[in-house]
Amino acid sequence: MGEKNLSGNLSRLRSELERRLITMRYSKVTTQKYMQIFGWVENYLAGYGEVNYTKELGQRFLVEYTLQSIHHPSQFRNARITIRRIDEILENRIFTSCFRETKSECPSCFTGVRDKYLESLVKRGYKRNTLITRKRYAERLLSRVPETILSLEELSAINLYDAFTKYEWPSVSLSTARSFLSFLFEIGVTKTNLSVCVPRPIRPRSLPSVYSGDEVNRLLSSVDRTSSLGKRDYAILLLASHVGLRSSDIVGLSFNDIDSMTKTIGIIQVKTARPVKLVMNREVEEAINDYIQNGRPPSASDKIFLGSRAPFSPLTAGAGFVIVRNYFNLAGIAAQGRRRGAHALRASYATALITKGVPYAVVQEALGHEDPESTKYYVRIDSRRLRMCALDVPKPTGAFAVLLGDLEGVLS
Repeated sequence: MGEKNLSGNLSRLRSELERRLITMRYSKVTTQKYMQIFGWVENYLAGYGEVNYTKELGQRFLVEYTLQSIHHPSQFRNARITIRRIDEILENRIFTSCFRETKSECPSCFTGVRDKYLESLVKRGYKRNTLITRKRYAERLLSRVPETILSLEELSAINLYDAFTKYEWPSVSLSTARSFLSFLFEIGVTKTNLSVCVPRPIRPRSLPSVYSGDEVNRLLSSVDRTSSLGKRDYAILLLASHVGLRSSDIVGLSFNDIDSMTKTIGIIQVKTARPVKLVMNREVEEAINDYIQNGRPPSASDKIFLGSRAPFSPLTAGAGFVIVRNYFNLAGIAAQGRRRGAHALRASYATALITKGVPYAVVQEALGHEDPESTKYYVRIDSRRLRMCALDVPKPTGAFAVLLGDLEGVLS
């Protein structure tokens, strides 16, 4: 706590962190992640009027950071490592290595049922990346079954309790464990549905990252629409902010998806595999046509949006995210903990519709949601409607009323 008496150590810690990362040849992307999180730490300390970093404040930051569920779990891991690095600098220690968890090997006696589980997911239409994740965490569960269990028919709640209390489990692995154990019950391997034994940690659902109409207009105004690149990017931003398309659906748009007669866009959504037909307003239609006619490079591809360099391949969803994020930076829009990709513009579009009183069913159709609850997610930031649901504060009674009375007497 001796650092507390100094005039301020944040500037020194920032400079030293950046110097070490560059000297140790960390990649540019990793360095940016560290420095971004350091900026969050600075903002956190400033909120409490602190100008000196201490290990205790670093741990407080991590605790309150996890409560702000706007952050993705991977960002929390990055924050935890960053705090560890800052503490090492604070104590004049060298950076220690971060070790990844060793790969879980599925016992050979369980590979058959693992493969059946994955086959069932394939039949249900799960995407490749999801299958890879489910396979990894199913194998992790099976690798932690006691060695005395040679058949999953012998698996009991006690075995699972030991496994779940002995090891650390990310939320996605717990979801896979529930799915896998339910599958075992469905095919008759276990006599009871052991999925009820999987812990369900309480984690508040994050608020959607939403930008105001003025901020969205600033974002659109930052685009140089006289260049070919600007014409492409402007159309992409409009599709996200005025139609509500996901980044994966925007970059996947083909000429056949656009119906110029009915002014609609008809696609099969990448995420949900659900068909959706959306109406284009005149601004969106003109932006797409402007890019196709005056900005799109010659290409045999049926995809509308192409890269800016030869061989002018179709954009990826990751490239779509980078495009949107870059314009947030160019427009000088402060994120303030909000995300800055196409999904944030989609959330802003949905929230704007709900705020205007558009029925949930219409918003659900506009977003291509299959589950109505997904649309209601955006209601959580509609403060005007939420105020209508607020209850009156009850009058104090009992000891609390006496305490308030005493306080009023003291203050008067």
